[in-house]
Amino acid sequence: MTVPEPGPGQILIKVEAAGVAFNDISTREGLNPGTLPDVLGFDVVGHIEKVGSGVEDVTVGQRVGALVGTGGYATYVLAASHRAAPLPDDHPAEELDALVLNYLTAWQMFHRTAKPAPGQAVLVIGAAGGVGSALCQIARAAGAEVYGTSSRARRARVEANGATWVPDAAAVPVLVAATFDPIGGPSLARSRRATQRSGVVVSYGFSFAVGAGYSKAGALTRTIGALVRAKLSPGARVAMHVVERAVDRDTAGFRADMTALVEQLRAGALKPEVTTLPLDRAAEAHRRLENREVDGKLVLIP
Repeated sequence: MTVPEPGPGQILIKVEAAGVAFNDISTREGLNPGTLPDVLGFDVVGHIEKVGSGVEDVTVGQRVGALVGTGGYATYVLAASHRAAPLPDDHPAEELDALVLNYLTAWQMFHRTAKPAPGQAVLVIGAAGGVGSALCQIARAAGAEVYGTSSRARRARVEANGATWVPDAAAVPVLVAATFDPIGGPSLARSRRATQRSGVVVSYGFSFAVGAGYSKAGALTRTIGALVRAKLSPGARVAMHVVERAVDRDTAGFRADMTALVEQLRAGALKPEVTTLPLDRAAEAHRRLENREVDGKLVLIP
C-alpha cells in the first residue's frame, strides 16, 4: 500500500470512519462540477499521522474530523488542515463522523443562515435522512416547532426526532419561518409556498437529479432555472448552503461549530443514528442510500 505524503498546508489522516453522503452519489454519476475522482468519500474521522509544512493549528496524534471532499474511502487520506477540527478520543468514530458533515451542515444552516427565533415553526424536507434528522434534533434543541416530511414508512423515524410528520410541504398547517430543502430544482417552488414571505428556504442539495438520468448540464440548467425563478417572483428568499465553502470562508467558525456539536452530543441533546458497513462494501452502501433504506448516517469502517 502506498501512503501519500502531505504537502504544504496538508495533513495525513489514518481513517477510522468514512462517511457516505449523497454528494458521493452525485459525484459518481457525474453530476457535480469537476472531473471524476479516483476515490470517493467526503468526510472522515481519524488520527493525524503526519503534517505538511506550514501546519501549526493541528498536531500529529490528534484525532480530527475532516471534510476532504473526495478520497475518504481509504485507509489513509490527505486533507487541508483548515478543513479539519479536533475531536475527542472518548467517543466512537462513527458517531463523531455523523457530526462532521450531517450535523455540521444542519447546524450552520439553522444557526448561521436561517436563524429562526425560539417558538417559530420550521419545515425539514427529507426529515428521516442524515442531514434531515440532524436538523430536527438541532431545531428542537433550539426551541423551534418542527415539521418534517418523509415517506409514510419512515414516519416513526421523523417523530422520534421530535418533529411533527407531514407527507409533503403542502400539508404543513402554518407558514413556517424557514424550510430546509435538499431536493432543489422543482422542489424549491413548493418549499417557498410553505414559507412566510419574510422567511427563508435554505437549499443544500439537488437530489432531484440523482438517478433521474439528467446530464451534468441538464441538472445544472434546472437548478439555475429554479433559483432564477425564485429570485424573480415574490415570496420567501432562497439561500444556498455549501458546507465546504462555509468552512473555507470561516475556519474558526467551523471549529467553534464542531465544539458546540460535541458539547450537545455529550449533553444528550443530539443522538446520531449511525449504520456502519465495512469499507469494502461501499457499493452496497451507495445502493442502500440511493434506495432510501438508511436512517441517519451511513459510515464505512476501514
